[in-house]
Amino acid sequence: MKKILTVAVLAVALVGARVQTAQAHGCEAGAILTGVVAGAVLVDALRPAPVYCAPTYYTAPVVYSTPAPVVYAAPAPACTVVAPAPTVVYTAPRQVVYVAPAPVVIHRAPVVRFGFGYVRAWHHR
Repeated sequence: MKKILTVAVLAVALVGARVQTAQAHGCEAGAILTGVVAGAVLVDALRPAPVYCAPTYYTAPVVYSTPAPVVYAAPAPACTVVAPAPTVVYTAPRQVVYVAPAPVVIHRAPVVRFGFGYVRAWHHR
């Protein structure tokens, strides 16, 4: 209802403004002031009405749970691990056979001399 009344007043003001011009001794101040008032009325008429939203509160549902029953159990028996004794295998060491190297014999070639006369000495006196 408020908007309809505002639009009607605005329409009448615009139609009336065309018919008669306002002059104050050659000053345009009245026209400017009228334009400002008309603009304010127009802005107020076109402004949307405020919308109020009620806040929504959400509370989580309460969940009731019973604790799990406590069960006491006897401890597990101690685990004893018995390893078998290690098996010892003894083998006699291999017999060492030492073979002496073959003897090395160096034979000189026989020297044969053949000559006439006496044996000459190789040394000088």
